[in-house]
Amino acid sequence: MNYDANVFKAKANKKARNLWLVFALLLSANYGSDVSAGLRSVNYYITFLLLCWVPFFIGQLLLKIKGMATDLYKYEVAIGYGIFYTFVLCTSSSNIAFTYILPVTSLFVLYKDRGFMIFYGIANALIVILNTVLKYAGGINSAGDMKEFQLQLSCIILCYVCYVMSIKHLNQSDGAMMDSIKADLKRMVETVSHVKTASDSIVDGINVVRELAVENQHGANAVVSSNDELTVNNKNLQDCTASSLDMTADINTQVENVASLISQMVVLTKESGEHAKSSYSDLESVVETTNMMSQLSNEVEQVLHAFQNEFSMVKEETGTIDNISSQTNLLALNASIEAARAGEAGKGFAVVAEQIRTLSTETKDSSGQIRDALTRLDETSQKMTDAIGKTLKLIQITIEKVTQVNESVGAITKESSELGEHIQVIDSAMKEVESSNSHLVNNMEQFTHIVEAMTSCIENSGDTTKAMRSKYAETAVNVDNIEIVVEKLMTELGICGFMGVEDILPGMKAIITLNSDTAKQTEYHGVLAAQKNEGLVIKFDKPVPFNDMPLSCKLQVTVKNILYCWADARIASAVNKSENTFFINVNSRPTIVNRRKYPRMDISNSCTITVKKSKETFNGNLVNISANGFAFASDGKFFADCRGTEISVSVDDFPIPEISQLEGRIIRSSDNNGIYIVGCQMPEDNIDIMNYIEKIFN
Repeated sequence: MNYDANVFKAKANKKARNLWLVFALLLSANYGSDVSAGLRSVNYYITFLLLCWVPFFIGQLLLKIKGMATDLYKYEVAIGYGIFYTFVLCTSSSNIAFTYILPVTSLFVLYKDRGFMIFYGIANALIVILNTVLKYAGGINSAGDMKEFQLQLSCIILCYVCYVMSIKHLNQSDGAMMDSIKADLKRMVETVSHVKTASDSIVDGINVVRELAVENQHGANAVVSSNDELTVNNKNLQDCTASSLDMTADINTQVENVASLISQMVVLTKESGEHAKSSYSDLESVVETTNMMSQLSNEVEQVLHAFQNEFSMVKEETGTIDNISSQTNLLALNASIEAARAGEAGKGFAVVAEQIRTLSTETKDSSGQIRDALTRLDETSQKMTDAIGKTLKLIQITIEKVTQVNESVGAITKESSELGEHIQVIDSAMKEVESSNSHLVNNMEQFTHIVEAMTSCIENSGDTTKAMRSKYAETAVNVDNIEIVVEKLMTELGICGFMGVEDILPGMKAIITLNSDTAKQTEYHGVLAAQKNEGLVIKFDKPVPFNDMPLSCKLQVTVKNILYCWADARIASAVNKSENTFFINVNSRPTIVNRRKYPRMDISNSCTITVKKSKETFNGNLVNISANGFAFASDGKFFADCRGTEISVSVDDFPIPEISQLEGRIIRSSDNNGIYIVGCQMPEDNIDIMNYIEKIFN
């Protein structure tokens, strides 16, 4: 509510008028009853009513004319009621009539006008003195009466002294409060100036972040558009791939058929090879046999030639023998002739006998040569017989080999015919394969175009993503700057008293370090149990060695994402030592520190999420974790709208066995096609997790 002095003046005048009205009504009724009882005359009562109500209505008229906030009304009340009060006091025999002024004068304190109250007190004292003089002159002058008059005057003077002192105290209090307000206002103005400057910085940063967000949204839309195009191209690619797969299946079938035919051809070729090899072997045998027959023919020819020579020689020798026989016959004739002459010429017989002996010798020699020739002819004849026998055998073998070769050639011819048929089938299959390959080439060309389009989309998305990443980096810088500004602003607000112990709620985490423990700097962790005047009640997790209290300490309390720090807190007393509960005295404003950021590590462990308030449980997977926060994924519909919910998470196979239970407050939740990615902030920083993550990263 805005302060307006006239409003409060109007309220004071209104309250003074209302009190005057009530008091006038009460006195009018009281004095009216006195008139009806015969204690007062009618003329007195008429005078009373005139002096009572005329000033009242004059004051009411003044308020109408000057307004309810006029400063003149208090003077009109003082004068008008003073006249009425003087009449009543001087004409009344009541010992308490002097107090009729006190309700109205007590209301004058509302005006907090010390000079006006002193003036009115002096006037009231003079009225009481006037009443005393008149009463004394009228015969009311006994010692008791004089004591009564002294008490009345003393009471009036003391009342006004109290009023003046009260007004002075109120004015001093208001002055001190005003000075304090002015100081606070000065700090407020300075803080507002800082806030304004910080707000300008924040607004500038937010504008940059907003512009970057808009640009990133545009980039994201472009990426989404590229992804849509990629989806279409991927569909076309799938169609081409499916068609290619069908063709490949056909080709595969044809290839399998061709492979089967080739396998058969291989078998046939192998068999043909074996037949050819066998034919080759047989032909080699035929050639060898023919060579042998040729050699045998040559030998037979040589034998025949030798036989001819020998036969010619035998013929010659036979001629020789014929000659010898002729000569022998001649000789025999001659011998017969000579024998006839024996007697006469014995010498001639002797010559004949010598000739016969010579012929006989020659005949013997010719017979030997004929015998030798006949022997040689017998040998030659034997050789011829053997050669002819061998030749006949070779001819038989050759006939068999030629028959085998003929069979092999027939098999080769048949296999060649089958090979020709297979080759025709293979040729047909190869033509189909060629057609399929042509379709495949077309598909591959489409595939290439699609891949080029997809590559272009991916490159564009990559460029957009890189630009978005650079913008995110700039966003992060602006967010860091905003965070620094906000941290300074929070510190200023804390110094100016906007943040303090009243912000701390039960359940918040607290850490205490004894100022005397400068060497070890042992931290004692606890939870706020309650607030008390000028302090906090903290229940510690473990027994603590707090003796000889009070103990000077440092206190740190985690309030959401802010740390409230007191360097001069005191462990005042034990609330319940058996339960490790102690009262911590806090008599200053805290310093404000923003919670530091920690590196975040991706993780994938199954977990169970429990809502602390309702005890509902959900299954999920831990996504990432840092020293003061974590995120998990769950399909529970509960997490669609869950910001601010306190939860606990039990993690399976957590890398730090002693920390398998995490606690946190949900600060964000995003819907990823029915899977909610939920971010949580832990109530305090966990150094063990920080050390573990730094170890992993290092």
